[in-house]
Amino acid sequence: MYIALFTDTYDEINGVGMTLRQLSLAAFKKGIFLEVFCPGELKRSDPPTLTEKRGTVKIHRYKPVAPLPIYSDLSFDLKFIRNRIVTYCEQAGFDLIHTATPGSMGLTALFISHTQKIPLIGSYHTSLPLYVKKRVEQILGKIGFTGSTLEEATWQYLAWYYQQCKLVLAPSESTKKELEEKFKNIPIKIFSRGIDTGSFNPEYRSDKLIEKYGLKRPLALYVGRVSIEKNLNLLVEIFGKRKSPQLVVVGDGPYLAEMKKALPSALFLGFIQGAALSEVYASSDFFIFPSATDTFGNVVLEALASGLPAIVSDEGGPKELVIDGQTGFVVKAGDMDELKEKIDLLCEENKMRKNLSGKAVEYTKKMSWEAVFTNLFSVYNETS
Repeated sequence: MYIALFTDTYDEINGVGMTLRQLSLAAFKKGIFLEVFCPGELKRSDPPTLTEKRGTVKIHRYKPVAPLPIYSDLSFDLKFIRNRIVTYCEQAGFDLIHTATPGSMGLTALFISHTQKIPLIGSYHTSLPLYVKKRVEQILGKIGFTGSTLEEATWQYLAWYYQQCKLVLAPSESTKKELEEKFKNIPIKIFSRGIDTGSFNPEYRSDKLIEKYGLKRPLALYVGRVSIEKNLNLLVEIFGKRKSPQLVVVGDGPYLAEMKKALPSALFLGFIQGAALSEVYASSDFFIFPSATDTFGNVVLEALASGLPAIVSDEGGPKELVIDGQTGFVVKAGDMDELKEKIDLLCEENKMRKNLSGKAVEYTKKMSWEAVFTNLFSVYNETS
């Protein structure tokens, strides 16, 4: 089995990139031939190269020719059909193409699949229509623009794009259900996410964060993109009027400057990774993720594995990761009063919080990357 994976995000720090890097690692360990095509820069080596090789896995990075920025870490390359890639794929003889994103690299995948008669499967990772709607309303909402027209146009584009695939993979049951309503006559299966419990677990807990910044427990943590579509305005409203619990925010994004200004008492750590991130997770007391646009929510899984009860909304994929009342709470999306109530409960009921913490850790022990990719590789075999 010889697989080509096309994606518009790979090296970037986001849920999609992280998942695809894990996929490359799993293919390497199992000896599966996988070649990744993605935007990127020269890797430092002697000589410098755009292609990275590790066992049966190759990662081909292509510097964008005419990038059109559409987000802080994502752009659309106006030159989306590259003869070099087309010729390479013609000679390689791939059995299957997996397109992970419907951007410029995704359109290249679609073109190659169509012209070279290679089976194509697609995965849906990001709720683009809702993202488009919320970003437009953030910019033009003051003049009464709702963004609904562009949301519907985005859905139409996605329906056209994924209609070319033999199979579409969704990250959660709620997203699968939504896609089945929007994409008619397209088979849809689940391509879930896993967690590395060696990197995220309560053993990293310490008081270093408390001592370094002079904080007081309990610590409420948010990790993720700092952008308006994550419903972070709710945290601004709630934490702008209270001193406890202490809010800790990890991440970067277009809403960061505004959020910092509105919450001078919150601790903003910016982007961190590795052991430092593991320590911040485990050293906090509970996790808040108010987003209603996430299709999965990798950070929620990381928080649970670190021993943090999580509060998530009842819209999107994260609600499937939290067992309400056992590993955290699921609240109505956008309901500030209910969110505030659960925050108060986790602050006041230490015994209950510790009980939820223990159950969260046990819950994530069953969610390994190995199981996720064993299932995906079976899907590859069935489709190619």
